[in-house]
Amino acid sequence: MACPHCGSWSVIADRSLAGRMVCRRCGRPLGGGGSRVRPLRRRPWPAPGLRGALTGLVLLSALLAWLAEQPARRLAPPPDPGTPALRF
Repeated sequence: MACPHCGSWSVIADRSLAGRMVCRRCGRPLGGGGSRVRPLRRRPWPAPGLRGALTGLVLLSALLAWLAEQPARRLAPPPDPGTPALRF
């Protein structure tokens, strides 16, 4: 970056001017005036609360899909009423 006033390429960042670039040769600050418009900080998507809800929903759907593919477990049939029960 060259100084627009003297054309020198010798510039430094001055801490006393909040890091603004200053020409070493003529001492003038480079760049525009005092206030700069900062870009808005973008929020992460999805929001942290929504991220947890979506993660839970994905895990629940994965669990249900896994359970749907499991073979059906059959219980042992109940004993016949005519058969005596074994007692010890």
